Amino acid sequence: MFVSIWNLKKKDASILIYNDIFAVMNEFYDDQLGPVVIKRNGRAKKVIVRRKYNVVEVTVPSRLSNKEIIEHFKNLKPKILALPKQEVVKITEESVIETFTFNVEIVRQTRFDDKIGMHLNNGILKLDVHPSLDISSLHIQLMLKDMIIYALRAEAKRVLPTKVLRFAKKLGLEVNEIKINKSKHRWGSCSEKKNITLSLFLMMLPEHLIDYVILHELAHTIELNHSRRFWQILDKFCNGKAEELNHESTYWDTDYLFCLKQ
Repeated sequence: MFVSIWNLKKKDASILIYNDIFAVMNEFYDDQLGPVVIKRNGRAKKVIVRRKYNVVEVTVPSRLSNKEIIEHFKNLKPKILALPKQEVVKITEESVIETFTFNVEIVRQTRFDDKIGMHLNNGILKLDVHPSLDISSLHIQLMLKDMIIYALRAEAKRVLPTKVLRFAKKLGLEVNEIKINKSKHRWGSCSEKKNITLSLFLMMLPEHLIDYVILHELAHTIELNHSRRFWQILDKFCNGKAEELNHESTYWDTDYLFCLKQ
């Protein structure tokens, strides 16, 4: 449980700096489409493109070289430009926002007209906005998102490391550090030193997919790349459902998960 009051201070606009396309093929910037994120998938058999509100996501087979990805992107660009953008929903009193450990409830009861109250208890994150404030304004929307993300981070730090260690013990695997970050495009990662990093947005997934992502990263403590051996190991961890779970986690999205990432 935690209780907090957030002052309504003006937020600076976020600025994303993208790596050179030839240096790192995880993301790059296109003059017409804006940010383009490359998602490599060891089980993907073709290139799949999704255009979101302010980013284009391109899922590609892991075997594709940088040059091949660029060629695919150039060929697909006219079709991408024609794709509709995913709209960002607003957070309102009617919003239904569910996470792994809590649900969000928006109320309009506070007596403070310059603050938003936040209270997480018994699986309910209550965000209290004064009735005089315009909840649809960009400023209030940013504050509400920040508060939900704050709660997601706190809960991720409380829940996810315990899950990782429990699975690692069951499988007889060694893990060094477990970290939580705010990655918007990767559920998790594992380093050569067996350090596992998980995105706080993982808490927006159902538990079976959270468990899959953790098992995926634990498999990387044995095999770092997405080789055939890696998928054989992961398939054993997942009772033969690695491909099915990988597909589901790769394309998992909800309106409010998308909203919080913007």
